[in-house]
Amino acid sequence: MKRKLLFLGLASMLMSASCVQPQSEERQPAEEVVESVEAVEFKDFGPDPLVIDIEQYTLQNETFRTAVWTGSLMQMTVMTLQPGEDIGLELHTTTDQFLRVEQGSGIVMMGDSEENLDFQERVEDDFAIFIPAGKWHNLLNDSDEPLKLYSIYTPVEHPHGTVHETREEGIEHEHDN
Repeated sequence: MKRKLLFLGLASMLMSASCVQPQSEERQPAEEVVESVEAVEFKDFGPDPLVIDIEQYTLQNETFRTAVWTGSLMQMTVMTLQPGEDIGLELHTTTDQFLRVEQGSGIVMMGDSEENLDFQERVEDDFAIFIPAGKWHNLLNDSDEPLKLYSIYTPVEHPHGTVHETREEGIEHEHDN
C-alpha cells in the first residue's frame, strides 16, 4: 500500500512539473493562421469538363455578371450586387434558374406578373433560390455589403463568354435580346 501511494505521489509530481512552463520575460506571439486563397481565372470554360471551387469563384468575383461555364443546355454565372442594387425585374419564359447566395443578404421577389410579386423571402449566406420558368423575379441587395451569388440557368440564358462589368451593362444586354 505504501509503495502504491509513493508511486502515485511521484507520478503526480512528475505530471505537475511537466505541465509547468517557465515564464519568459519576452512573450511569444501566438502563431497566426493565414489562409492562402489562390486567385481564380475568370473566363468561360464551357463546354469543356470543369471542376472548380465555386465558393472561391463567387467570392472573388467583382463584376455584375460573368459566365464561368456555358454548355449546350446549362450555364453558370457568378454575380455581385452592390449595396442597394438589384438584378432587375426579369422573366425567363423557357428557363429555370437556380441562385445560391454565398455572401450578403437581400430579398427575393417572384410572381406571375410584373405588378404582382406576391412571393417574397429574405435570403442570406448559403440560401438557395429556385426560380421556375415563367415567373417574374428580382433579387435586391438591401444590406450594406456586396451580395455575392452564383446562378445556374437551364437552358443557357447568356452568350458564351458573357461579362457585364456593371448592372447598367447587364440591363443594356437584356434590352438587346
